[in-house]
Amino acid sequence: MSHFSYSKNFQGVADVFLRSPEFYRPLLDFIENVMVGPSALTKVEREILAAHVSRLNGCDFCVSAHHATLAAMEVPNHTLDTLDQGANIEGISDNLRHLLVFAEKLTLSPRDMTQADIDALTRFGIAEQAVEDAINVISLFNYVNRLVDAFGVEGSPDYFRLVGRSLAKSGYAGLLKRNAAQAN
Repeated sequence: MSHFSYSKNFQGVADVFLRSPEFYRPLLDFIENVMVGPSALTKVEREILAAHVSRLNGCDFCVSAHHATLAAMEVPNHTLDTLDQGANIEGISDNLRHLLVFAEKLTLSPRDMTQADIDALTRFGIAEQAVEDAINVISLFNYVNRLVDAFGVEGSPDYFRLVGRSLAKSGYAGLLKRNAAQAN
């Protein structure tokens, strides 16, 4: 249910971004860089982190969008079926498991983060760059979850399938192109 009179027909977060193309362009660039740009984390790992943060925040829209994206990335069904189990997701690496625990703390109690949290990850053999990349995914989706929920964006199964296929195939570049076209 949309919370703004001008967003009654918004189907997804892309509609929020396209409402004000010049305003949201830097955010879209950042999303593209964080989610599909060069990274110490795979695209699937980043999507799982984003889905986990969204689940922790109770953002059903983003959980559904990331689930559809992971399905389109051909993540095995047994992994998809356990996305709601936090660090107990089946079929993931130990490093990703540790990053999911870190994501939970950064999402739910950010002021409690300390050097010890970073040190624990690096002791597990996770490179500092991977930790930084995870922090960007976690922070980004804490923001996006709040944006989506504040606007009241809900989506639909058809929307999620379409967006999931698009994000899996070409990342967020399609949104950037639509955003640029609307800005002109």
